[in-house]
Amino acid sequence: CARCHATANANGTPVLVVAVKDGRDVFACSGHQAELAAPAGDPVVAIAQYQDMARRRRAGR
Repeated sequence: CARCHATANANGTPVLVVAVKDGRDVFACSGHQAELAAPAGDPVVAIAQYQDMARRRRAGR
């Protein structure tokens, strides 16, 4: 998480990409998602989320 530096949520799920700033993904835990999120419908964030899911899928193989 960009705010608290957590790598997973309290329930064990991974942090999510919620914004892109200066070309870098901004990850947030469930507690900080609303605070750090880009405006709803931001297409760059949607692409970053898909890329993150693909990276996790490849890493899980």
